[in-house]
Amino acid sequence: MRHQKIFVTAVLALALAACGGEAGAPPEGAVTLSAVPDPALPPVTPAPEPVPDEDAYVIVMLGDSLTAGYGLREEDALPAQVGRVLNPEYKVRMVNAGVSGDTTAGGLARYDWSVASADPDLVVIALGANDYLTGVDPDRTRANLAAIIERAQGDGAGILLASVSPRSARINDPRAAEFAEIYPALAETYGVAHFEGLIDAVQVRPEYLQSDGLHPTAEGVRVAAEPLAGAIRVFLED
Repeated sequence: MRHQKIFVTAVLALALAACGGEAGAPPEGAVTLSAVPDPALPPVTPAPEPVPDEDAYVIVMLGDSLTAGYGLREEDALPAQVGRVLNPEYKVRMVNAGVSGDTTAGGLARYDWSVASADPDLVVIALGANDYLTGVDPDRTRANLAAIIERAQGDGAGILLASVSPRSARINDPRAAEFAEIYPALAETYGVAHFEGLIDAVQVRPEYLQSDGLHPTAEGVRVAAEPLAGAIRVFLED
């Protein structure tokens, strides 16, 4: 902005010079702008800052690109679409804490500023897919997810642990099966809810996927948002 002001000032100075005037004296008949308000006009009232709804049920979705909305507009990302499903009936505020490419280690590392800072009533944990894709040891993934759960429980938030079924699980991949076992086991250990198959309904439907064949389109996210919103309703009605 400072450079823009300098540029505009320089242009005005050049224009005045071309007209034979001086920088401190506008040409005759020129219209000048003043910082002094016209008393004949009503005072300008600045728009009020938006006030957070204190009564809203705050839901933070901690995830990766599937949460962040890779390749989509913000309003088409999963948290926003879940919010649209729920808000006609409930008063919720969805917080998108998704980071494309994130792992469980990344989610744990940023928990304080991306989750706890929002003071959530419910945390939807949707991490682990990138751990599987990048070869992270399942034990490390399990430990990271357990730490996130413990942090959220310590903050008094409800927890919905969401898992994504690796495609290779359909071709008898032992490692995929090992990852799949992490989520129900943690749910049982910590007494939290488990939502299985975050995008299972769309990941085998090419018409619901972007050109990379991995990430849902806006319509694909809409399809995935419906069952996830159903799982969240349990917390809202508790």
